[in-house]
Amino acid sequence: MLNTLELNPRRCSVTGRWQRRLCALAIAALTVGLTAVVITANSAPPTVAVLAYDNLLASGVENPVTAVLLNYRSYDTLLEIAVLLVAALAVLPTVPTEGQYYRLSFQRTPPVGPILQHFLSWLVPLTLITSGYLLWTGAYAPGGAFQAGTLLAAAGVLLALADSQRFYLTALAARWLLVSGLWVFVGVAIIMPVLGNSVLQYPNDSASSWILLIESTATVSIAGILWLLFYQVASTKATTLQAIALPESDKP
Repeated sequence: MLNTLELNPRRCSVTGRWQRRLCALAIAALTVGLTAVVITANSAPPTVAVLAYDNLLASGVENPVTAVLLNYRSYDTLLEIAVLLVAALAVLPTVPTEGQYYRLSFQRTPPVGPILQHFLSWLVPLTLITSGYLLWTGAYAPGGAFQAGTLLAAAGVLLALADSQRFYLTALAARWLLVSGLWVFVGVAIIMPVLGNSVLQYPNDSASSWILLIESTATVSIAGILWLLFYQVASTKATTLQAIALPESDKP
């Protein structure tokens, strides 16, 4: 009976050869089809881009990218923030719960060296100012919540790497920062129908204010989520290195 279950090497090689040929033919046909479409396609006017620019003044911002992300296709940005929050919730249980529950951070003692302390004293405020600038200028030029949140998270990473601040990312304040962006976004979506508009359709006279509110809270949430992901990876790496450095007798 075992002999009947044995595979014939010659039959397997023939089958694999035909599979490779079929895959090659499929790839070749797809390549030829895509090439024909690109060559023979008629150039259509960019109607979507024209409509986006024509309604730019009513969007509440002057930057077309921000108008697309926060007005024309605000559902996409809402889902992006939700996906980031899901990633944060996935790693939050693995983050150490040291520290007080209601405090977000405290300054370590003794302080870092004078050179590094002086370096941080101007670099961190400059990073915060640049983050705020990117948030504000997103209405007129390239920028916005994701760029500002990334810089804000970088400031926290600098403080932690310099051993200047210890952050309690499982504290209640940190949890509120993580969810604030999504909560405000969803809250604005609920308020809009009450004001007589569709979901996430802002009033023309106050669209810029609603967008600024959403982007401000999203900046804080994005910064907290990115910092949480960094902290989780850094703590996992430190734990692994400590386990490797332990003597054989101390290892579990």
